[in-house]
Amino acid sequence: MKILTLILFCGIFFIPLKIYSQSNCNMSVTYSEMAFEKFKNAYKSDNLDNAKIFIKKGVEDAEQASAYALICDCPLAKNYALNAVTFGIKAGKADNLEEAKKQSKKAMDMSLDVMTATPNCKSDE
Repeated sequence: MKILTLILFCGIFFIPLKIYSQSNCNMSVTYSEMAFEKFKNAYKSDNLDNAKIFIKKGVEDAEQASAYALICDCPLAKNYALNAVTFGIKAGKADNLEEAKKQSKKAMDMSLDVMTATPNCKSDE
């Protein structure tokens, strides 16, 4: 009887925690995809003002990706997302379009790395 109680206890409390953690990993990927698209739009932009609009939104999405990666217990993805934020902030402070594009490209690459790193964390659970 004690074994059955233990199995039920584990099933009730630990399986939902795993599902909750996986959903946070999925949210990290989702936000990194959104950040990637925003930084890509900034990179393809033909003027600095439009690029900065996309960059600002990309930074916000990368910050969310970082937060969800932290909750998901995926430090590598969190670091990549924070790097995307850093490059995005540099892009937002750029004085010319070429520098904004250069930093946006780096932010794109870091956002892509978040998407690559996160599934590896999910398999460790």
